[in-house]
Order: sequence, then C-alpha cells, then structure tokens
Amino acid sequence: MAKNTRRAYEAALRGFERSGRPETDAGVAAYLGDLYEEGLSAACAAMAVAALRFRARLGGRPSPVGAASERVLAGFRRLASERGRGQVAGVRWEQADRAAAMAERSGGLAGLRDAAIIAVASDALLRVSEISALDVGDVDLEGKTVLIRRSKTDQEGEGVMQFLGGPTVARVRAWLLRASLAEGALFRAVHRSGRVQAERLTERSIRRIIIRRVRDAGVQGRISGHSLRVGSAQSLASAGASLVEMQLAGRWSSPAMPGRYAQGQLAQNGAVARLRYGL
Repeated sequence: MAKNTRRAYEAALRGFERSGRPETDAGVAAYLGDLYEEGLSAACAAMAVAALRFRARLGGRPSPVGAASERVLAGFRRLASERGRGQVAGVRWEQADRAAAMAERSGGLAGLRDAAIIAVASDALLRVSEISALDVGDVDLEGKTVLIRRSKTDQEGEGVMQFLGGPTVARVRAWLLRASLAEGALFRAVHRSGRVQAERLTERSIRRIIIRRVRDAGVQGRISGHSLRVGSAQSLASAGASLVEMQLAGRWSSPAMPGRYAQGQLAQNGAVARLRYGL
C-alpha cells in the first residue's frame, strides 16, 4: 500500500474509534451520519468505509460495511453534492433562545421538552448522541451544571461538567415537574395523548426536533442536529473567547474544529482587526 494511502486509512480509523460507535453495519451507518452532521465531505465518509473494509479483510473478518452503511453513504454523496462544500448553519445563542421560547409557547409537554433540549444543547455545546444519553441524575439544578458521562472525545467515561444558565435550568425544571420525572432518561418520547413514555429519545428523533424547532424560529441555511453546537462556538468567538476556551467548552480534541466553525467570527476579532484598525 502507498504510504499516503496508509496514513489516510490510519487517520480514518482513528476517527471511527474515537466516535465510540460499534464496528457493525449499524454502527458504521451511524458514524457516517455523524460525519454528515459535522459538515464533512463525502470523500471523508468514503475513506472511512474503505479503511474499515480494508482492516476487516486484513484481519480475515467479515466487513462491517453492509446494506445500511451503503445506503447512508449513497445518501451522503447525493445530499453533499446538493448542499455544496459549506458546513451546517450555526444556531447562535440568540437564535437558540428564540427557538426555545417558541417551543415553550407552542404548549404541551412536547413543547416544554423541546425547549429544554435546545437550551441544554446550546449552553453545553452537546452532540446529539450526548443529548440522547442524558439521565435525570446528570443535571444538578441547584449547581446549574450537567454531567456529560461519556462522549466522542471521552471514551474512558471520565465525565465532564458543563455550565447551564438560569433560563436553561428553569426550562429543565419545568419539563421535569410537568413530566413527573425523578430518575432515568432525561429526554423521552411524548405520546399524542400527552403521556410521557419510558424510553429515551433516539438520536434521530432529537435531530428532527432540533431541525423543526430551529426552522420554526426562522433560522435559514442547512440546519442539522449539529447546528446548536456550531452556533455556540460562533457565539463564543464573537464574544471574544480564545480558541483554547472554545475547545474546552466544546470538548474538542484540538482547536482545529472550533477554529473551522468560527473562522469568520475569529477573523473579525483577530490581530489585524484589533491592532491595525482598533476594532
């Protein structure tokens, strides 16, 4: 194998392993969905598929890439070509606040739940998988924190605490009281009758909720489940946060991703803007 190909495969495999997804057809399909949500190219997805196939063949194992992964990759290629090379639209703090307020005013338990989802995800820069995994016990309403027990960049499960603002805590408290929840999954399905279900919301359901509520609030562009995370990074940059502060807030393994998401905001607050033009 050519040296460059080997390096590309190794990088693709490291990315897959950091995701924590199982090396199965369903796990690979979910990982490709993650890459799409992050605004990466179809070429990145295809590289991951090729690397996983090669490693399985080298080890004499069946390929984890099956029908589900193939369907997702085909959809990725089609949608990526339609959207161009741009990343997903970021939902800034003020836009997230508006979406949460509108969800709250829409009424019912589902509206309260959706407002809490948007507020928590925006404050804590959560990935969709992290929102789905939250339990009631992970939220400290008095301390205004939420515990992320495991994430893409914390595969050992050491956990990290994230701050929640006062309005966010109020929305979570309202949801818990109305839903009569004291333990178990934090965000759950709500039946049409208004009855709260036992099972936690899936990642797919959470993506749909975020996209629908954000679009209802008038946010334009390509919205995804990743948009709240991207928008919070952009808001942090506009407020003057450093790349290191953004990296820590979003639990990224390097400052490269927040730098990419907020490159416009960082440029407006950069050295030329400050030192040459006094902005």
